Amino acid sequence: VFALYEVEAAPIYQFMLDNFPTHSIFITEGQQGQEILVACRNTYQGIKFQQKKGFRSGNPRLRPGAFLTFRLPQKGFYSFLFLHTDSGTGAVDFGNRNEMFEHAFNLKRVLDDTAGEETNFMILGDLNTAGLKYPRQWVAHQVARTGEEVAFIDYESQRKGRRDRVPNMRRLTKPEGTHFSERYGISDLNHIVASAQLEFEPQQNTGDLFKYEVLLQGWRDFPEDSEERVRYASDISAHCLLFCELKVP
Repeated sequence: VFALYEVEAAPIYQFMLDNFPTHSIFITEGQQGQEILVACRNTYQGIKFQQKKGFRSGNPRLRPGAFLTFRLPQKGFYSFLFLHTDSGTGAVDFGNRNEMFEHAFNLKRVLDDTAGEETNFMILGDLNTAGLKYPRQWVAHQVARTGEEVAFIDYESQRKGRRDRVPNMRRLTKPEGTHFSERYGISDLNHIVASAQLEFEPQQNTGDLFKYEVLLQGWRDFPEDSEERVRYASDISAHCLLFCELKVP
């Protein structure tokens, strides 16, 4: 299963159908012009794709959540929620993101409540955890930094809610820093959050002594302060590719 972010439906959908014949291809729609494309192997069973428009937080220009459910043959069901939350460090942006995070964990509570047990659920994507700056866009005026916003995700993942259910999820371990620009440097915007019972294969990242659950590739594969890193982030993607390998019992 994989997803591509910030794509446009018309140019890429037919390309994906032609080049990934072993996958079912889905893509979100909306007014925002930046879609999420999701691909799932055809060998999986009961493949279902939904657009969760509640993640727009009442703004039609925000992106819906891309919700994929499937069953591995002879195994259980898995649900993936691909999110691209509101960007920016303003009060509205920050509030929209936090509302989206709450929606995501409420979805986990509903899934668990319906199933009567802990479900296999993952939240993946560009969560844009850039923090909050007020009242002006200066670093010195930053009220909440990235680490504090990420800590809110951790808090929500263990908070009691609907019928006292706890989402019981956790962020997967990874090197810090998934976005790079020549102007602003490195920031940690992309994350994967998974049901606590799920286990993942360790991954070896470039330049790291220790293994993490998430592999980051892209601009991080080039030396710091190198032209190659700047060129890659500018021409290919300022965001890293995030890869994890789920262990299926």
